[in-house]
Amino acid sequence: MRKLLVLSFLIFTLGYSQNKQVLYDFANLPQTLLLNPGAEVDYKFHVGVPFLSQISFQGGFTGFSAYDIFADNGININDKIRAALSNYGKSEFVAVNQQLEILSGGFRLQNKNYLSFGYYEEFDLLTKIPKDLVDLFYDGNTIINKHYSVKKLAARAEFLGVLHVGLSKKLNDKWQIGARVKLYSAMFNVKSKLNTGALYAQLGTNNTYNQHLQNVNLSLQTSGIILENGETIDASYVKKNLLFGGNLGLGFDVGFTHHVEKQWTISGSIQDLGVVYNTKNVESYSIIGDYEIEGIQLAFDQNIPENYWENLKDDFKGKIVSDTIYKNYISFRPVKLNGSLSYSFGQTYDDCRFLVDEGLFNNKIGFQWFSTVGAVHSYMAATVFIEHKINKYLQTKLTYTADPYSFSNVGIGLSTQIGLFNAYFTADNLLNLNNMYAAKSASFQLGLNLILKKKN
Repeated sequence: MRKLLVLSFLIFTLGYSQNKQVLYDFANLPQTLLLNPGAEVDYKFHVGVPFLSQISFQGGFTGFSAYDIFADNGININDKIRAALSNYGKSEFVAVNQQLEILSGGFRLQNKNYLSFGYYEEFDLLTKIPKDLVDLFYDGNTIINKHYSVKKLAARAEFLGVLHVGLSKKLNDKWQIGARVKLYSAMFNVKSKLNTGALYAQLGTNNTYNQHLQNVNLSLQTSGIILENGETIDASYVKKNLLFGGNLGLGFDVGFTHHVEKQWTISGSIQDLGVVYNTKNVESYSIIGDYEIEGIQLAFDQNIPENYWENLKDDFKGKIVSDTIYKNYISFRPVKLNGSLSYSFGQTYDDCRFLVDEGLFNNKIGFQWFSTVGAVHSYMAATVFIEHKINKYLQTKLTYTADPYSFSNVGIGLSTQIGLFNAYFTADNLLNLNNMYAAKSASFQLGLNLILKKKN
């Protein structure tokens, strides 16, 4: 049961991607400026509906799906767990990313540049789990001389508020560039990386097994987790720390859009090139050393057993040294890279076959690339897409993505504009709608905006 509970936790703690492949450069939405500050927008101003302009969640676990374990297919659950673990890679990751846009707005300046601004809350977690630890937990160290290593064990988690201001500037008919500055206020941060050490067993001389902890060097940095005396987590505490009472930091986004030819476009961006300086309730830990003990049967004086256990504990503490550190530290934000190449076609004609707008196309196909680069983990994803404007009220986008979770991730985006009112929704993994438990990842974004378009 204990093993099943841990496996269930890995499955249902869905994870980290941050790749918004459907939303990227879709339907001139204001939220595309958060993915690429150099994206093109064709409106005078926009205002996001507070707390509803962008609600975003993404998750996934690369190891296996819930269906692999809990499918009602007549196979014994222990056999299904064993099959899932046999396909487990050397290191899989599980995490979650969630964003809530609190405020959002923007307007066109007199020089025709577009200024956008806002504030959003973000929670981001990533944990890399090496197969050695899964095997150790599931089977124990039953294989003699096998080293169960923690080398690939790493984790990062943070909860922060982000105040941002961006500017998108049209240089000429071919180039649009943009930049965004971000002020971070983190409520908490947890980070562990570059861990080393292994557990292994050998046949003993005096007892059955000789257990070894070899080259152990574990570290965990935290801020905002261990609270000071008298502090409690309530609404005012969360509000204070997310509104620049927490760990402060600075970051930047940059991006561009380039029309190579009339119908060919290249775009790209770098997001969250920044750091947070952790100074609030900082408490970090380290464990270093080597240890060897020959057990199962431990020899001690039956008349005074306490002395043996005290000596054993002192011996362990003397060789495996733990330390608590109260030192401020810097945490780097995971950097996201976006890029796309697209081809637009299909122009609109009126009933008399006159061209409505020479620069407007109804369809777009292309390729998108995404990569995230972080101290804990990095990965890439590739997407092909087709975007279609059904009419002046409705626009759609269909994507096919290959990433560490799946090579068959189909997504869809819908955006509607009626007067000033705009609503949008994006989601992926459509092929698993009939059985969501078989999906290794899930993602959606939705929002409401008020947008005043420019007159043609």
